[in-house]
Amino acid sequence: MIEVVVALALLGLVLAVLTGSIGTGLASASRAAAIAPPLALAEAKLAAVGVTAPLESGNTSGVEPSGIAWRVSVEEYRDDGFDGPSGDAPGVPKLYRVRVTATWQQGGAPRSLSLDSLRLAGPRQP
Repeated sequence: MIEVVVALALLGLVLAVLTGSIGTGLASASRAAAIAPPLALAEAKLAAVGVTAPLESGNTSGVEPSGIAWRVSVEEYRDDGFDGPSGDAPGVPKLYRVRVTATWQQGGAPRSLSLDSLRLAGPRQP
């Protein structure tokens, strides 16, 4: 009889641990699913810069029908430690830093993510 009680107690402990693990896994999956649309939007906006959107310094922003707000910032990239020719010299391409930020609401709390990239513009003509 004591063996049955011990076995049931162990079974109860194992089930409690498994239930907690399953709950944590489901919460993580929910967070991952919620970040997929903003991430896809940010990747698309980043990919568009220099292709369908101009590669020039400035900011653009908007809000998607799904409620995801986005902002694209483009600025000239300067590396003070670089000894080569400046991007202002004729025939030298310019380097731009592009940052895309997506902001949305999840569970009543604001969330955001940012993607950064460096893009090379064609050389300046004399």
